[in-house]
Amino acid sequence: MTGITQTINVLGGKPRIKGTRISVGVVNDYLSAGYGINEIKRDYPHLTDEQIDNALNYLEKKAQRERVKLELKTT
Repeated sequence: MTGITQTINVLGGKPRIKGTRISVGVVNDYLSAGYGINEIKRDYPHLTDEQIDNALNYLEKKAQRERVKLELKTT
């Protein structure tokens, strides 16, 4: 996925926003806590809209893959 990278020696291989040390999990944590993009940009002003969108797209695709796995497992 464009804009998201994983490197074993950076953040333990967690998916992160390319060119940063900010994991996709950080974006997920903000959303899970009820915060939105404005709060992410407030706390990480160097992130661009495109970088945040990349993280959101990654999370969405990951959720879709997990739903498919769950559906296959329960059928």
